[in-house]
Amino acid sequence: MKLKKFDEIDWTTPDAEQFALYWRGLEPDADVPHRRSFDPMRISALLPFIAIYEVLSRDEIIYRLAGTAIVERLGKEVTGKNFLDFWEGEPRERAASSMYECVSRPCGIFSELSGTAESGGTESSVAVGFPLLDDSGDCNRLVFYSTGFQLTRTRVPREDQIRTLSAARGTFIDLSR
Repeated sequence: MKLKKFDEIDWTTPDAEQFALYWRGLEPDADVPHRRSFDPMRISALLPFIAIYEVLSRDEIIYRLAGTAIVERLGKEVTGKNFLDFWEGEPRERAASSMYECVSRPCGIFSELSGTAESGGTESSVAVGFPLLDDSGDCNRLVFYSTGFQLTRTRVPREDQIRTLSAARGTFIDLSR
């Protein structure tokens, strides 16, 4: 994926831009803010679409928080689950590498995602993610905002859960100021 400056990103939706600007303002003198400075209640209208992950390794990226809209879209509770379990084969490797890159470089990411339900129906969205430092100063958290959901057909999420995810395209975001 290519690397683009923060100010050059087309956020696609006003709420994605609001999320990105909120994250950018958390600790203005730091490229990566601490998790403790992220207060979801300050952007409460966006909270249902926010997820926080802990990156334990390239194979284990755990949902630490999944907003109610994310849980509803996926059709099941995912807090404590491995995010990578929604990805198969090569797309899983790319997702793992991209998420790991975000905490190791560090950088943000803007992705177009597609979820495939058990019935074969698909749902697309965009996701914006940024790294966060833990209390020890280690960059091992990611906070994401998902928006722009579009269905190919109506589905009842609890009865027709998202089985797999894939990314159509993604752009890494340069966090330098």
